Amino acid sequence: MFPDDATGLRKVVALLRITLGILILVTWADNLTKGTYSGGGISGLFEYIFDENGGGVAFYRAIIEGTILQAPAAFGAFQLVAEFLIGAGLLFGLFTPLAGSGAAFFFFNLFLAYWGGQEWIWTYVLLIVSAVVVALTRSGRAWGIDTWLLARRGEPGLKFLR
Repeated sequence: MFPDDATGLRKVVALLRITLGILILVTWADNLTKGTYSGGGISGLFEYIFDENGGGVAFYRAIIEGTILQAPAAFGAFQLVAEFLIGAGLLFGLFTPLAGSGAAFFFFNLFLAYWGGQEWIWTYVLLIVSAVVVALTRSGRAWGIDTWLLARRGEPGLKFLR
């Protein structure tokens, strides 16, 4: 039933990669229309997560309050660009190991932020594991721009990207 070669496996995992890309981009578009990426939007998001939702591991909450909430507009602009690039990279299979790693890091941050709150925390565990699988299997080499890059430029110089 499952393919026994790397190319076949990448095609199976490419479905997961594309799904994660769509999930991130749909959420990104929703956050964009709601103003989440503005300074007030970022502050409001963390106020909801930490206060109303009751989430946040103590050390993580201290990091967020000491960094991001000191310059929420700057972080909001960064988050706007980062989420879009991660989602597009996954959807189109571009620099997939980096996009998958970025997604795993993003989802891990959500895991820490929502820990102890009212959300079902295992959602973020599933997202983290899915993103790691996408990154490690180079799934952008199936139905992705990474296939074209590999044919045109050969294996990347950085071992992590091979």
